[in-house]
Amino acid sequence: MRDSDPPPVVTASWPPPPGDHGLVRDPDGLVLAELHGDIDLATAHQLRCWLDSLVALAAPAYVVDLRPVSFVDSTGLNLLLRLRRRVIEGGATFSVLCGPGTRRLLRAHGTLDVFDPATMWHEVAGR
Repeated sequence: MRDSDPPPVVTASWPPPPGDHGLVRDPDGLVLAELHGDIDLATAHQLRCWLDSLVALAAPAYVVDLRPVSFVDSTGLNLLLRLRRRVIEGGATFSVLCGPGTRRLLRAHGTLDVFDPATMWHEVAGR
Protein backbone atom coordinates (compact mmCIF):
# COMPACT_ATOMS: atom_id res chain seq x y z
CA MET A 1 0.00 0.00 0.00
CA ARG A 2 1.31 3.41 -0.93
CA ASP A 3 1.30 6.38 1.43
CA SER A 4 -1.32 8.14 -0.70
CA ASP A 5 -3.80 5.20 -0.62
CA PRO A 6 -6.75 5.75 1.69
CA PRO A 7 -7.05 3.37 4.64
CA PRO A 8 -9.75 0.68 4.49
CA VAL A 9 -13.10 1.84 5.77
CA VAL A 10 -14.30 -1.50 7.14
CA THR A 11 -12.69 -4.74 8.11
CA ALA A 12 -14.21 -7.76 6.44
CA SER A 13 -14.92 -10.92 8.36
CA TRP A 14 -16.11 -14.30 7.18
CA PRO A 15 -18.73 -15.43 7.69
CA PRO A 16 -20.43 -12.08 7.95
CA PRO A 17 -22.14 -11.32 11.23
CA PRO A 18 -25.70 -12.67 11.05
CA GLY A 19 -27.32 -9.76 12.86
CA ASP A 20 -30.30 -11.05 14.78
CA HIS A 21 -30.52 -14.29 12.79
CA GLY A 22 -29.98 -17.60 14.54
CA LEU A 23 -28.13 -20.71 13.46
CA VAL A 24 -28.32 -24.22 14.90
CA ARG A 25 -26.60 -27.34 13.62
CA ASP A 26 -27.77 -30.61 15.16
CA PRO A 27 -25.59 -33.73 15.64
CA ASP A 28 -26.99 -35.24 12.41
CA GLY A 29 -25.78 -32.20 10.46
CA LEU A 30 -29.14 -30.51 9.88
CA VAL A 31 -28.78 -26.73 9.66
CA LEU A 32 -31.59 -24.57 11.01
CA ALA A 33 -31.40 -20.90 10.06
CA GLU A 34 -33.86 -18.73 11.95
CA LEU A 35 -34.32 -15.38 10.21
CA HIS A 36 -35.57 -12.29 12.03
CA GLY A 37 -36.82 -8.84 11.11
CA ASP A 38 -37.12 -7.60 7.56
CA ILE A 39 -35.82 -9.59 4.61
CA ASP A 40 -35.66 -6.91 1.96
CA LEU A 41 -33.45 -4.77 -0.25
CA ALA A 42 -31.89 -3.04 2.76
CA THR A 43 -30.76 -6.33 4.34
CA ALA A 44 -30.17 -8.36 1.17
CA HIS A 45 -26.40 -8.01 0.75
CA GLN A 46 -25.43 -9.01 4.28
CA LEU A 47 -28.03 -11.78 4.38
CA ARG A 48 -26.93 -13.16 1.00
CA CYS A 49 -23.34 -13.42 2.22
CA TRP A 50 -24.48 -15.14 5.42
CA LEU A 51 -26.73 -17.59 3.55
CA ASP A 52 -23.86 -18.38 1.18
CA SER A 53 -21.71 -19.24 4.19
CA LEU A 54 -24.44 -21.65 5.33
CA VAL A 55 -24.43 -23.46 2.00
CA ALA A 56 -20.67 -23.89 2.39
CA LEU A 57 -21.38 -26.05 5.47
CA ALA A 58 -22.45 -28.82 3.07
CA ALA A 59 -25.15 -30.09 5.43
CA PRO A 60 -27.48 -32.94 4.42
CA ALA A 61 -30.57 -30.84 5.22
CA TYR A 62 -31.42 -27.16 5.67
CA VAL A 63 -34.46 -25.62 7.34
CA VAL A 64 -35.17 -21.89 7.14
CA ASP A 65 -37.51 -20.65 9.85
CA LEU A 66 -39.31 -17.54 8.64
CA ARG A 67 -41.81 -17.39 11.51
CA PRO A 68 -39.92 -14.52 13.28
CA VAL A 69 -39.69 -12.51 10.02
CA SER A 70 -41.80 -9.37 10.00
CA PHE A 71 -41.51 -8.44 6.30
CA VAL A 72 -40.30 -10.00 3.05
CA ASP A 73 -40.09 -8.11 -0.24
CA SER A 74 -39.30 -9.46 -3.71
CA THR A 75 -35.55 -9.13 -3.07
CA GLY A 76 -35.87 -11.23 0.07
CA LEU A 77 -37.97 -13.79 -1.76
CA ASN A 78 -35.30 -14.03 -4.46
CA LEU A 79 -32.66 -14.64 -1.77
CA LEU A 80 -34.71 -17.54 -0.43
CA LEU A 81 -35.24 -18.98 -3.92
CA ARG A 82 -31.49 -18.69 -4.57
CA LEU A 83 -30.68 -20.44 -1.30
CA ARG A 84 -33.17 -23.22 -2.07
CA ARG A 85 -31.68 -23.76 -5.55
CA ARG A 86 -28.10 -23.88 -4.25
CA VAL A 87 -28.99 -26.29 -1.43
CA ILE A 88 -30.85 -28.66 -3.74
CA GLU A 89 -28.10 -28.49 -6.39
CA GLY A 90 -25.69 -29.51 -3.62
CA GLY A 91 -27.74 -32.64 -2.98
CA ALA A 92 -29.30 -31.56 0.34
CA THR A 93 -32.94 -31.18 1.30
CA PHE A 94 -34.53 -27.79 1.89
CA SER A 95 -37.54 -26.92 4.03
CA VAL A 96 -39.20 -23.72 5.16
CA LEU A 97 -41.19 -22.98 8.30
CA CYS A 98 -43.52 -19.99 8.13
CA GLY A 99 -46.65 -18.46 9.57
CA PRO A 100 -49.90 -17.52 7.84
CA GLY A 101 -48.72 -14.07 6.71
CA THR A 102 -45.67 -15.44 4.94
CA ARG A 103 -47.77 -18.25 3.42
CA ARG A 104 -50.06 -15.57 1.91
CA LEU A 105 -47.02 -13.79 0.48
CA LEU A 106 -45.68 -17.01 -1.05
CA ARG A 107 -49.10 -17.77 -2.53
CA ALA A 108 -49.37 -14.24 -3.98
CA HIS A 109 -45.92 -14.56 -5.58
CA GLY A 110 -46.68 -18.02 -6.97
CA THR A 111 -43.96 -19.73 -4.91
CA LEU A 112 -46.08 -21.52 -2.30
CA ASP A 113 -45.82 -24.82 -4.18
CA VAL A 114 -42.09 -24.32 -4.73
CA PHE A 115 -41.33 -23.81 -1.04
CA ASP A 116 -44.10 -26.11 0.28
CA PRO A 117 -43.72 -24.54 3.74
CA ALA A 118 -44.54 -26.22 7.02
CA THR A 119 -45.99 -24.33 9.98
CA MET A 120 -44.59 -26.49 12.78
CA TRP A 121 -41.19 -28.07 13.43
CA HIS A 122 -42.60 -31.63 13.67
CA GLU A 123 -43.93 -31.30 10.09
CA VAL A 124 -40.39 -30.65 8.82
CA ALA A 125 -38.84 -33.41 10.91
CA GLY A 126 -41.16 -35.94 9.25
CA ARG A 127 -40.08 -35.06 5.70
